[in-house]
Amino acid sequence: MKAMVMAAGLGTRLRPLTDFLPKPMMPVANRPVLHHLLNLLHRHDVREVGINVHAFPEMIEKYFGDGSSLDMSILWSHEPELLGTAGGTKKLQDFWGDETILVTSGDGLHDVDVTALLGHHRRTGALATLTVKPVTDPSSYGVVILDRDTRVRGFQEKPTRDEARSDLANCGVYVIEPELLERIPADTFVDFGNDIWPSLVTANEEIYAYTTMAYWNDVGDLDELRNTILDAVLGHVRIDIPGQEVAPGCWAEGGCEIDDSAQLDGPIVLGPNVVIQEGAQVRGPAAIGAECVVGKGAAIRSAALFPGTAVPDEGLAIAGIFGDASKLADALLRYPAGG
Repeated sequence: MKAMVMAAGLGTRLRPLTDFLPKPMMPVANRPVLHHLLNLLHRHDVREVGINVHAFPEMIEKYFGDGSSLDMSILWSHEPELLGTAGGTKKLQDFWGDETILVTSGDGLHDVDVTALLGHHRRTGALATLTVKPVTDPSSYGVVILDRDTRVRGFQEKPTRDEARSDLANCGVYVIEPELLERIPADTFVDFGNDIWPSLVTANEEIYAYTTMAYWNDVGDLDELRNTILDAVLGHVRIDIPGQEVAPGCWAEGGCEIDDSAQLDGPIVLGPNVVIQEGAQVRGPAAIGAECVVGKGAAIRSAALFPGTAVPDEGLAIAGIFGDASKLADALLRYPAGG
């Protein structure tokens, strides 16, 4: 199976960060979201990936290259004009050949069991399979209505709790058969969720759903970015945490300098070349980016520090995201995938 990873979104709700960095490059536990997703695909033996790009394409490609540093092969697809999820997949039709295709967002974080998803798809013989997850508040999501055999029978877009006929949110993770691409017009904006799935259900096509309880967050705004970063540090989502465990629950990459008098209470993730000075206190969950300096007597609590952030002596960074967005790109590119 090959995978189509959608990395062309604009991420407008993450501004001002996305004025300097595309959404797929948002750092979670000191690696871009897209990095974690590619590692997920690798764990499920997916090695060939197509990735569409639109905003800051050179930055994304410079970080990941041809994918060889992650033991993968990446085909980049530039979209000067956005084509949507279905249109973007259609553009790479020659790349897919006759293989089944996994389609996933590249700018959210999840640990969906891709192998189990593919197994369900093959057992049902579906033309397409949608990943869905139960949610407590359907009004924030597009929900999917199923019958008892997991076949998709309809959709509702952000229904109120009283109106909702389902609590199963569409996760934007799909498996499709290549013949589906024949029904998608070329060089046209087409979206799976808004255009393709409703039309196929209306036509009584065999579209099924796979229900997951895995972690899933679209990192849609700044609050969700903070939550996702801390969730990753807490181990709520399965990702590869970079570095070595230098103290209980504290993972650090190379070049870190931690004063003997500093207090570290995990879970904590430290990027490369972090300096934690005398008497500083860092209590997890905390993610501290590359080349950060935590000053003497400073206190960090439930916080994410972007690369290059300096917390002054006796300074505080508590319950939020801290840093200079304009420095993010340069800092990330100094430590590219596999580096």
